[in-house]
Amino acid sequence: MAAAPPFGPLDARRALVDLLNALQSPPHRAGLEAARAEADDDMVRHMRLVFPLATAVQAEVVARYGFSPDGEGVVQFIQHVKAYEREDPEVARLHQLVKAHFIPPMQQQQQQHPHQGLRGHR
Repeated sequence: MAAAPPFGPLDARRALVDLLNALQSPPHRAGLEAARAEADDDMVRHMRLVFPLATAVQAEVVARYGFSPDGEGVVQFIQHVKAYEREDPEVARLHQLVKAHFIPPMQQQQQQHPHQGLRGHR
């Protein structure tokens, strides 16, 4: 595993803002919206269609901060961000916004199936 670059909390903030901007930029947003529409509320389809697109954007952004532009670089980036979000509320807030691009909205699924996953209720 390659050594991670020097990367502090302020770098994490900047990278997360850059990542949000990239995910919301017209070319990426259009592709992500099309993939989300095709995946609908199906978690497996979401992971197969949306997740790879969002991960590719993330790899592109983290490369600008010295991480390798691949899965390993993305993992190292996320590890740094998770460490900094414990001490910096703004890193935590920005990371939550980024994660929303990767994970489908669960609230819609819970509204459609309110008793799914509950134990003891029959």
